Amino acid sequence: MSHRSGCTFGPGFYRIVLSDGARRFCQDEREVVFACSLLREGAIRKVQRDGYCLDQSDLESPHVLDGERFLHMPQRDAMRELGGVSVEEYAQAYRAVEDAVLARDRAIASGATDRPSIVIKKKGREVSDV
Repeated sequence: MSHRSGCTFGPGFYRIVLSDGARRFCQDEREVVFACSLLREGAIRKVQRDGYCLDQSDLESPHVLDGERFLHMPQRDAMRELGGVSVEEYAQAYRAVEDAVLARDRAIASGATDRPSIVIKKKGREVSDV
């Protein structure tokens, strides 16, 4: 698997955060287990999985749009990608996605171990697996 542009962890799909603040990156769960076995007890603060990069196939659905990508798109392009929404619908979606991303990032900063992907359902599309 290759990394997405803007991959959160850069060189690895997994990040081990050590108690001294240092970080180690791994490509798969086997590497995580091996790296953890080499570290002394108490040296690991948390192990994180890069959902943004690992969940990329989920985000390629024709029915949803990646939330972070949406926030960085020009308004006209974002409105078209969402299925031709109005300016009011765009503004409502933007605020909701921005709030969700900020809440997720605050949770991560507070020690959450997951980095869930945030997606937006496109107008007129049905999404049953949420």
